[in-house]
Amino acid sequence: MERGQISDDASPPARWPWWLALLFCLAGLVLSILLEQLHFKVHTDPTFHSFCAIDRKVNCDIVARSPYAVLFGVPVAAWGIFGYALAALVSLWGALSRRSLLAAGCGLYLAFFFVASNAVLGAVSALLVTAVCILCLASYAANLLFLACALIIGRGRGLRAALAEPMRFLRRRTTRALVTLAIIGGCAVAVMIAHPSYWKAAAEKTRTRPTAPTLPHGIEPGGGHFIGAEKPTVTLVEYSDYECPYCRLAHTQLRTLLERYPTKLRLVHRHYPLDQSCNSSLKAPMHENACFAAMIAECAGRQDRFWEANDYLFAEARTLHARPNSEIAHDIGLNPAALEACLREEGPRSVAFDVDEGNRLGIQGTPTFFTEGKTYTGTYPPWLPSRLENPATSVDGGAKAARQ
Repeated sequence: MERGQISDDASPPARWPWWLALLFCLAGLVLSILLEQLHFKVHTDPTFHSFCAIDRKVNCDIVARSPYAVLFGVPVAAWGIFGYALAALVSLWGALSRRSLLAAGCGLYLAFFFVASNAVLGAVSALLVTAVCILCLASYAANLLFLACALIIGRGRGLRAALAEPMRFLRRRTTRALVTLAIIGGCAVAVMIAHPSYWKAAAEKTRTRPTAPTLPHGIEPGGGHFIGAEKPTVTLVEYSDYECPYCRLAHTQLRTLLERYPTKLRLVHRHYPLDQSCNSSLKAPMHENACFAAMIAECAGRQDRFWEANDYLFAEARTLHARPNSEIAHDIGLNPAALEACLREEGPRSVAFDVDEGNRLGIQGTPTFFTEGKTYTGTYPPWLPSRLENPATSVDGGAKAARQ
């Protein structure tokens, strides 16, 4: 007998590593079930916010919404359920069998595959999704512990012998081995066929699809993105927050006025997010996605899609915490790599410029509008529609209606 190989006829090794391996497989199975439920809720319930959606970096919802959360038409979590169930059966087989060398080899190969998958999925999460999932990290830990148990079991039987045993079984019992592999493969195919693609239907139903503006648009010499008349009767500068409900209402109303008076009204958009992460003038947290949304808009502007992003963000800002950057880029029609690069540098600087300017002007709430030397807070000037209809209409005193 070669050194390092022990026959199945030798004294049976301790069973406790098998039972411990089974425990870690069951833990991974429970985590995968939770992740599968989370994936379903994230894609079917717009109001869902999981306990592990902590911020933009530590956020299970963002990871679940990522296109990388689906593999071969099935959520990765469902493949986790399949894999852990298979590993649990191998662990139980090893714990109850007196001839466990084959089970030891199978357990080692499964454990190595699980840990390799950890490395790939972890890299995708960190580099492409740019967010991590606590439940995923817990499953990675379960995989490492399962590997540790498999190594203990393998060392007890001889690692070389354990790793060689599945290949030896395939050569000696080819028919039985192939039937077993065919059953496992058939189960995998059944999962692919039977699993509903609910995320596709949900995305098509809820996704905002912004359209390119038909009106003249560009950037004002002093900053700010404009849309509307090239020689306007009224130029309206708005300081706005994409999460502010009054801003969203004003946005809808002003776009209607722009369509009705395309040669008379020009709208200039500036950012004033009510979010402490970029606006230090706030005394308490208010809108957790507002700074990020403003940066998305500025970065979209660098790809000549500011107004597409503007429409999208007023509709979707409240759910940005659950959307990976790649999905946001796809929805608006942006280059994902350019978006990521901009979010690190140009985007924050542009938003900070607007916030500083807003603070200099003494903005107290959103939306705030400036036109013809007057300030209007909470809504656009009440005289605006009649002035656009009849340019001779006088301007009122610019009374303020504080609201945010």
